[in-house]
Amino acid sequence: MPVSRALVAFSIFMAINLAIPASSSFKGGQARASLNQDAIQKALRQAQSKLVADSATTAPVVFIGSSLIIAPLWSTDVKHGYFYQDCMLHHQSKSFEELLKNEGKPAPVVSLATAGQFVSDTYLIVDKFIAAAKNKPRALIYGIAPRDFMDDTTGGLALTSVFDELVEVSDLPRFGDLFFSTFDEQGDFLLNRSVYLYRKRGRYQGKFNDAMTKVVARLYRDKSTIASAASGNLGGTNNDPLAGFLLGGNRSDIWSKSIDEYSRRYKVFNKQQFAKQKECFKALVALCKEKNIKLYVVAMPLTADNRKLMPRELYQSYIDCVSSTTREAAVPFLDLEAKGDYKDADFYDTVHLNGIGGEHFLSAMADFVRDPEDASRAVAAKKASSPTY
Repeated sequence: MPVSRALVAFSIFMAINLAIPASSSFKGGQARASLNQDAIQKALRQAQSKLVADSATTAPVVFIGSSLIIAPLWSTDVKHGYFYQDCMLHHQSKSFEELLKNEGKPAPVVSLATAGQFVSDTYLIVDKFIAAAKNKPRALIYGIAPRDFMDDTTGGLALTSVFDELVEVSDLPRFGDLFFSTFDEQGDFLLNRSVYLYRKRGRYQGKFNDAMTKVVARLYRDKSTIASAASGNLGGTNNDPLAGFLLGGNRSDIWSKSIDEYSRRYKVFNKQQFAKQKECFKALVALCKEKNIKLYVVAMPLTADNRKLMPRELYQSYIDCVSSTTREAAVPFLDLEAKGDYKDADFYDTVHLNGIGGEHFLSAMADFVRDPEDASRAVAAKKASSPTY
């Protein structure tokens, strides 16, 4: 009985999709890392390992958030000589540990912050790494900012590196309504998790783009110019979103690049994206309350140059959401932006604190964790922030 070509093709296709993942699992963690060179996912795995190790003996203080948290933790440690590795892989704060030690309340400090972390990513990390853990942190400090709710340079909630790393098909009943808006989105997720080549299509597309760049370069005499142009048009494959980050340079250029970057991020107020992230923030607060996780929420300081770039609706919608949700759940909330104590000299660029600003930030966090009500009263005594940009 003749076998149809379609059946043969399908059999080969399924064999590939079953063999590749099995092979990578057989070879262990190193094979997995080589197959997935996503810097954020690598950082996340290392952060989880540190959290597990430190939680085994003493309840740690945990920081979580985006690069706005990474920057001050890394910068202050570097300033005081505690430089061990790249900021993306710096999952600690020796400087904050010293502050806690000096107060007579020593504890390890772990950072679960990752570059570009959305509220939805934070929710997943807390759910997967902390909620089910036997030993809860002494405090979970969440540094938050408007970009964590809306970013015009990114796609949906299910398209982040954190989501790709942490969410499996078995999670769909719990996370489906929160992360997906349509049946098509759920279908795409199922394909991603069940068909290996489909899930890795972005990686292979990147390899194809690189190959095409080389081909185009060879077709022309001016290879360097054409290759550069082709790379820009086809899309690069740099997996480190913080490449060169916090490494100095011309301050004026760094500031200008930051303005250009956030002009794109804040270009249009994406109401749908904001609404979904708002749901995730409420879910995060509810999760922490349910699992007895001591959550402390901090509105990170920003420069005036950065705030001016925001759509009018963004900032007020963000601060209203955070303040009302934390108030209703009796979660400590500190608005460092309202406090107005940070100047341009405290920043590396328009959003990331440098070593000077980082010291100021860590001192404020020590006060906040020690006495949340007193810290909040100090902010309330000052004029509330009400940007009109």
